[in-house]
Amino acid sequence: MNIARENSGVSLIELVVVVAIIGLLSIVAVPQYGIFIAKGKVRTATNDLLQNMRLSRTMAIKENRQYLITFNENGDPANSYRMGFDGNNNDSLVDAVDGYGSGAVRLVNLQTRYGNEITFGTGTANGPDEPDTCPACTGIGGSTVAFGGTAAPVRQEFNTDGTVSFTGSAFLMHNARGITYMMRISFQTGKIDLWKWDGDNTNPAPPIVNNCNNAPVRYCGWTELR
Repeated sequence: MNIARENSGVSLIELVVVVAIIGLLSIVAVPQYGIFIAKGKVRTATNDLLQNMRLSRTMAIKENRQYLITFNENGDPANSYRMGFDGNNNDSLVDAVDGYGSGAVRLVNLQTRYGNEITFGTGTANGPDEPDTCPACTGIGGSTVAFGGTAAPVRQEFNTDGTVSFTGSAFLMHNARGITYMMRISFQTGKIDLWKWDGDNTNPAPPIVNNCNNAPVRYCGWTELR
């Protein structure tokens, strides 16, 4: 008895169609994946800074001595910050008497840890003002890390009672894409807020939505995340 067998396979036309569909999906998906990765890097770097702020506050209370985070936007090394106690009270964390707990001062280099594109900076010139003046906007200015009037280095001080010495902000961005996050301390009680700019390099003028009463708070082209 002869048994009829059916041959299965794909035709050349079917193969060409599948390859074309894959190519079209790649054109759409690859750029979006790149944006997703870039946004994740900046948010991770900003979240880590926020958590390191909280950790330094905890260490100040636990050890009953002031802790600092000092910022280096342009050198020593650029786009980095240090965490620890100031052993000789000279407002820096680069001396042998400085430390963190029972060890050395901790150094976080943004570009080493999160990639060369991650820096202190911002893709926009304006940011949300302090909460009591919402929905006003304020110019960010030349420095994208500012706490009080501190300089050389710019720093935040965490006191033994859980308060901070200064209010201020730090902006972090992805240089190639302009994706920007802001970490801000608005009150000396130490409460920390996290914001994301609604724009990027491809959208440098996002719609201004002033919504200051309902979560998430949005104004001046920024959205509050926490």
